[in-house]
Amino acid sequence: MAAAAASVILEVWERGLRQPLQRQAVALLAAVTPGAVEAEMAALPLGVRDSLLFDLRERLFGPELSTLATCPACGERLEARFDVSDIRAAAEAPAEGALLVETGGHSIAVRPPATSDLLAIPDGSDPAAARALLLDRCVIEARNSAGTLIDPAALPPEALPAIAQALAKADPQALVEIELPCEGCGVPFKAIFDIASFLMREIHAWAQQILREVDLLARTYGWSESEVLALSPVRRAFYLGMAGR
Repeated sequence: MAAAAASVILEVWERGLRQPLQRQAVALLAAVTPGAVEAEMAALPLGVRDSLLFDLRERLFGPELSTLATCPACGERLEARFDVSDIRAAAEAPAEGALLVETGGHSIAVRPPATSDLLAIPDGSDPAAARALLLDRCVIEARNSAGTLIDPAALPPEALPAIAQALAKADPQALVEIELPCEGCGVPFKAIFDIASFLMREIHAWAQQILREVDLLARTYGWSESEVLALSPVRRAFYLGMAGR
C-alpha cells in the first residue's frame, strides 16, 4: 500500500472509530475517490457502493476473502474462503430513477436503498420497524387499484416480496449470499456477506498492526510515522525483523 494511501486510510479509520461501520465505509470511499464527497457516496444505491468497495478491497488486500459463518441448523462455525470474482454480480448499468412495481392492483414507484437509508434506522430497531422505515424512505409513490395515492405503510404485506424482487433485480450487488455445506450436520445454508462491515473490520485490524509497527520502529530508529509509512513492505519487514531481535 502506498504511503499516501496508508496515511489517508489511517485518518479515516481514526475519525470513524465511534461511528457505525456503514458510515465508515462511505467515508473511506469518499477519501480515496478523487472529487467525491461523503454525502454522494452515502446516496449511492447499496450495490453500486458495494461494487466500489470490492474494487477497493482488491487494491488494498487482494481478491481472496475469508470469513466465518454459523450454521443455523446446528450452530457449527464454518470458515468460508472465496474470491471477489465469485460474488461479483453481473456487470450491468445501475437502474436510474424510480422502478415501477405493479402487484395486486397496486402501482408502486420505488428506488433502491442507499447507505443514508440504513443510517436513518435508529439503533436497536427491531426488524419490522427497520423494514417499515426503509419502505417509507424508498417508496416514492404508491397508488391502490383505484389510482388513489396511499401511504407506503398501507401497502398489503403481499406487495413487499414484489418490491424486494424488483430491487434485487435492479441492484443485484446489494445482497450477496454465499452457499455453504455444513460439515457438522450436512445441511447446506446461505450466509449473507456484507463487504462494508467486512472491509472496515479488516481496516481496523490493519490499522492496529500498522501503529504497532510504527511504535516499534519509532522507538528503535527514531523515525516518524510518515517515514515508517513511506517504507516499502519489504524494507519495513526487514527493519521490523532487525528491531525485534
